[in-house]
Amino acid sequence: LVARWAAGRRMFNAYGPTEATIMSNVSGGLVVGESVTVGGPVRGFGELVLDGRLRPVPFGAAGELYLSGPALARGYRNRSGLTAGRFVADPFGGPGDRMYRTGDVVRWRRSEGGPVLEYVGRSDFQVKIRGFRVELGEIESALLGYPGIDRAVVNTSGDRLAGYVVPAAGSLLDTSAVLAHARARLAPHMVPATVTVLDAVPVTANGKLDRAALPEPDFTAARAAYRAPRNATEEVVAAAFAEGLGLDRVGLDDNYFTLGGTSLTATSVIARIAESSARAVPVQWIFTHPTPEALAHMIATAPEDSRAEDAADPSLDVLLPLRTTGTGNPVFCIHPAIGLAWCFTGLVQYLGDRPVYGLQSPALTDPDLQVDSLEDLAARYVQRIRAVQPHGPYHLVGYSVGGQIAHEMAVQLTAGGDEVATLAMLDTHLTEGLGLTTEKPTVAALLAELGAVVPGDEDAAATTDRAVEVLRRTGGLFAAVTADDLDAVHRVFTQTVDLALAHRPSTPIGLDLLFFGAADSVDAPTGVSAWRPHIGGEIIEHAVPVSHQQMTSPEALAGIGPVLAQHVTLAERRLALS
Repeated sequence: LVARWAAGRRMFNAYGPTEATIMSNVSGGLVVGESVTVGGPVRGFGELVLDGRLRPVPFGAAGELYLSGPALARGYRNRSGLTAGRFVADPFGGPGDRMYRTGDVVRWRRSEGGPVLEYVGRSDFQVKIRGFRVELGEIESALLGYPGIDRAVVNTSGDRLAGYVVPAAGSLLDTSAVLAHARARLAPHMVPATVTVLDAVPVTANGKLDRAALPEPDFTAARAAYRAPRNATEEVVAAAFAEGLGLDRVGLDDNYFTLGGTSLTATSVIARIAESSARAVPVQWIFTHPTPEALAHMIATAPEDSRAEDAADPSLDVLLPLRTTGTGNPVFCIHPAIGLAWCFTGLVQYLGDRPVYGLQSPALTDPDLQVDSLEDLAARYVQRIRAVQPHGPYHLVGYSVGGQIAHEMAVQLTAGGDEVATLAMLDTHLTEGLGLTTEKPTVAALLAELGAVVPGDEDAAATTDRAVEVLRRTGGLFAAVTADDLDAVHRVFTQTVDLALAHRPSTPIGLDLLFFGAADSVDAPTGVSAWRPHIGGEIIEHAVPVSHQQMTSPEALAGIGPVLAQHVTLAERRLALS
């Protein structure tokens, strides 16, 4: 009888062979190596991967593994409470059928032999850190992947994560290198704030991990070099950054987005700064001045009326610098139909030590500009990125229509003899051959592109003024958009949609494509399949369990960011070896 597959090796006879072995049993749940693939069920059992509402999850999304079938046990002997919690009604079976909740978090992925299940972690060892639900086993697995580590444990200390490692015999561990290893494999909110080396993991009398006996972590040892504020304005900005990010302190050189800031938290941070400094601070300033020193200098030197006609707004520039420092080649992020690249701010924290730039429509600042085709627009962007990076390899990421533009930029760059290492798309669809018309996008459609929820029917946001109110209530960076801004964005939105509908991409370009599809968008006419005739290399597809409009939300980027970062790093390594 199968009562619990994940309890230990003795239950593996319910499954076929696995592609990796279990390394150790820590924290009361399995701690595994990287990319552990679960074999399929044997005769008499079925497997289901479901979300919290017992719905099948999209391909590539994480969910909990359930077992079903006639060979399933009826429950735990003399333990009715545990049975009720683990043996639940099967919504896909007949009356009285049950399925077993394993507690294992898995995801479907593709392999040469067909779809397989990849082990992610345990659902019963999740914690919540600064609003994010974190699987401790997944973090422990990442630490175990570092050479010379025999055991790894992750624990919580307040709103921070602390890692503990036991070195293998004869190994000397550099904790800074261990943390760097973890940063390359985990989302920023999952990286421990510190790692402590132990001679052995403390255990209870029956041999299980004794979390209460773990030593107190020394978080001060893991902090980067700190440069303190020098005046009142810098103190205000640094304090607002620290409060908004949940950190004890922030130095003058710390980048807001690198530390984990997002577009959703930026509004409240800027509001605190404006209140403390008693002056208007446009939220867009955090894009171009993301460190306390730079933002404080901007506040101290910019005119009080930041909306004066002669005051240029750098947040609308064609090339938007989200992070200008770093040793790697830059990543260039191309805007969706609204023409703004602000939505990529939450991606910066995942991309390691490299600059990140957004590309925005030139029509936002020049209403008289005429762009005749998507090829023309792509050529303008190629000229802009070459001003920052004269030669390849280039990394291009496009969201929605931006994916079409990124593809055309890749065509032009490779035709000019440059290397394109990364071509990535966030839910980019092609409309060729579908007979769609170029109807003028509505204000409600524009708000959806900005990620805002329109209350009631479409008439609720039929005017620009009412749409601005919707954005203000929604919050985030777009809450600072004025009626004039929205008119400009709507004009660009309409023009860009026209260009995208008329565009026919080159066939094919000899590059790989990294494609992130919105699994919750059911109304999109095409997806990654439409790109296959236009891509000569491999297409790597990842499903993201959100809608099209949520592809740059914190939840989506937490899945997209690490995958993209790893793809960019591996692409550069392959080019260096070729």
